[in-house]
Amino acid sequence: MSSRFFPHCTRAVLAALTGLALAPAALAELPQSYLALLEEADTRHISDELFLETADMVSVLVDGGRADVHAAILAHVPGRAGLVADWPLPEAQSEPAPEAEPEPGPQPEHRDLGEAPVDLAEAPAGSGGWLAAPIRMLQDDTWAGQIRAGIQLERGNSELTDLTFALELDRELEDGWRIDSQFEYFIAEHDGTTTRDNWLAELRVERELDSGAGYYAGGSYDRDEVGLYAQSAFLTAGGIWHVLERERMDWKLRAGAGQRFREAAATGETTTDWVAEAGSSFSYELSETSRFASETTAYAGGGSRIDQRFTLTNRLFGDWAVQTGLRIEHEFEDRPGFEPTDVRLDISLLYAFD
Repeated sequence: MSSRFFPHCTRAVLAALTGLALAPAALAELPQSYLALLEEADTRHISDELFLETADMVSVLVDGGRADVHAAILAHVPGRAGLVADWPLPEAQSEPAPEAEPEPGPQPEHRDLGEAPVDLAEAPAGSGGWLAAPIRMLQDDTWAGQIRAGIQLERGNSELTDLTFALELDRELEDGWRIDSQFEYFIAEHDGTTTRDNWLAELRVERELDSGAGYYAGGSYDRDEVGLYAQSAFLTAGGIWHVLERERMDWKLRAGAGQRFREAAATGETTTDWVAEAGSSFSYELSETSRFASETTAYAGGGSRIDQRFTLTNRLFGDWAVQTGLRIEHEFEDRPGFEPTDVRLDISLLYAFD
């Protein structure tokens, strides 16, 4: 037998004996779901490393931290006691004097895996570990967004009434990083024939520094079967400046450079040009239930263009709202047979989530 086994064995025995001596006086039972998780990890004969990771994760989720998990392992999974021998144990407490039974009243909430979410930021000290630490790091990274569905009236190169569907996803990351994305789909039929089957995809990644300045990179792709260009795409990068950030008002500017790709609807000819971009994002809460927002993007260079979007969102109840939007697109490059300006008015039912 290897000599390395004896220190480990001795350590486990001493930890177990210590736990048996302290457990009756200080053991705080874990919620049954967490205890079952530890017992299942033991009965499956997983490696010591994986068992220790499981125990460390449970210590993040319980009020007593590593001390309570250590005591539970000593009482219910003594064969693994040596793995947590250097973890703290609950302090010994004297037996409380008998008291009269209290009058029935509301019971404190018992949190376990199937009930209220646990705030990982409140994990007790000493509940670290390489598995538990990333759990706490991720607790601030949340997705938010909205889903919209409605109708859209178009004027300009077409006079159509479309059904629309849109999905927006945003995510706040650490160190000022943010992801904004949007996907829109338009479809229309007339006399059994599909007259519109278009979609738009946009993505922008940005990082804002403490000074309010920052930088971004983004792009978009637009397929339009009845517009001046059958398809167009932008890819740009540059800097941002957070002009205003108040409780009810937010305003952000951006400027950069990139490339624009276009495919002419009439000829199929493709063109790629360098462009300069300037943009503005503004929002204002008119009341507790109403919010106005505008998004302006202008490109100067080959195929100059300006795109303006205005929205008014009125909350109905809960996470449901009605949104009215106006979008104006103007191409500065004239083409025979095509209107330079397209105007779209849409009314949608919106569901927001975070």
